[in-house]
Amino acid sequence: MSIKKTYMLKKLFFICCVAVLLTACPEPLPEDDAYLRIVNNSEEDIVWMVGFERLEEWYNIPSDPWAGKYDNSLILGGNTHTRGFNSSATKENLRRGWIKYYLFNYDSVKTIPWERICEERMILKEVKFDTWEDFERCNFKITYP
Repeated sequence: MSIKKTYMLKKLFFICCVAVLLTACPEPLPEDDAYLRIVNNSEEDIVWMVGFERLEEWYNIPSDPWAGKYDNSLILGGNTHTRGFNSSATKENLRRGWIKYYLFNYDSVKTIPWERICEERMILKEVKFDTWEDFERCNFKITYP
């Protein structure tokens, strides 16, 4: 073979290797690889909030923790909300403490001051997960009522 052909073959081989490396990168960790369904079997509209043990208690959150934007946490009566989350990050959070989901009446959080909601514990439902197995036991589903 001529030197030119050898050089061209090496160059082609190098280009192919680079192309394979660029297109065959390891798949990145998915951001949302698990899902929690919150099922609202009532006729009332509800909102949900999540709390972590290692953070301040939920009642220390300043007034209106949703800041008037309920789009991502509002579940209309008779509907289901599906929340995606990263299972690896959630497992790590559970190793450090518990995770709680709180359900509140939508009209209440819009009209009643947050301090009063906290003082009187106006919570429709509180679900605590201590381990990943707790999520599995409930089949990744919270039902209200």
